[in-house]
Amino acid sequence: MSEVLDVIAKRSSIRAYTDEKLTKEEIKALLTAGLQAPTARNAQEIHISVLDGNNPILGELEEAKRAVFAAQAADEETKQQILNATTNFYYNAPAVLILSAEAVNGWKEIDAGIAVENIALAAQSLGLGNVIIGGIKGVFAGEKKTYFEKALQFPEGYEFVIGIAIGHTAVGKEPHEIDFDKDVSYL
Repeated sequence: MSEVLDVIAKRSSIRAYTDEKLTKEEIKALLTAGLQAPTARNAQEIHISVLDGNNPILGELEEAKRAVFAAQAADEETKQQILNATTNFYYNAPAVLILSAEAVNGWKEIDAGIAVENIALAAQSLGLGNVIIGGIKGVFAGEKKTYFEKALQFPEGYEFVIGIAIGHTAVGKEPHEIDFDKDVSYL
């Protein structure tokens, strides 16, 4: 099996990390992998905001995310469970990358998805765990949208698309099983 296929086969979403910080070299390798991703029409419009896991903006994003989810809760008990949850959207990873793209680009979700997958696979190849993050999307549709776009230094006219939490894995997790019979049609 090729090295790339082996990395793909071994990657899984990790939701527990050690406190060990990523090195500057690791961050640069991850950013390089993301920025080397192909984009529709070669627009290369992806912007990456790099946050240390201790950055206070992550706590603000978590609080805003909980408020969004709580407002959508079907009942009071579910609302309280959301508001009192003990985990956060980035699972205390020591690094979080937030990808934004030009709001008017109709291909931004695909472009950012390719970039974040490049980052995820690069992280796996470096022995780092990661989990792709979409759950904060609602925060960027609410009243704090502009605040968070400025705090994360999105370029003018850019908006949140996806994120990824990255760190040294604290727990092991096997990749999910695949089922060719269920998930593939040969025509």
